[in-house]
Amino acid sequence: MEEDYIRVINITMFGVISWGLIFILLRRIFSNYSFDFSTRIVSALHATVAVILATLTIQDWSCPVCPTGSMSTIQQMETMAFSLSYMTYDLICSNFVQLLSIDNAVHHSICILGFVAGLCSREVKYSFLLLGFWLDKLMFFFWCMVN
Repeated sequence: MEEDYIRVINITMFGVISWGLIFILLRRIFSNYSFDFSTRIVSALHATVAVILATLTIQDWSCPVCPTGSMSTIQQMETMAFSLSYMTYDLICSNFVQLLSIDNAVHHSICILGFVAGLCSREVKYSFLLLGFWLDKLMFFFWCMVN
């Protein structure tokens, strides 16, 4: 049990560093483009991988949120840690381009708080959290088409 939490912390720390390095690499490759362009690519990368990871945690496709009364699996916790690392990176990164944006800071803080609260309690039913997360990340692609 304790090993699971150590693994989640390691994924989160490694992820924050990795997202930052991916962003720096993209800024070098696309130096003629805006800061926002690079952050959007990182965001799209996160959304794609997050949907794949969340999809892989589904145990029964006839009932994606089942088993409802079961303990969280390590794969579900890892998926949440993966996105916790991205939200932490994005909160830090978004403050480089502009002064603190209240709506952005509130959005990221609530997401980070939700991930941490979910990860701190194995009693939380990750299947429901991941279903909402999965739907949220799928909507990202439609949002990008509009904006």
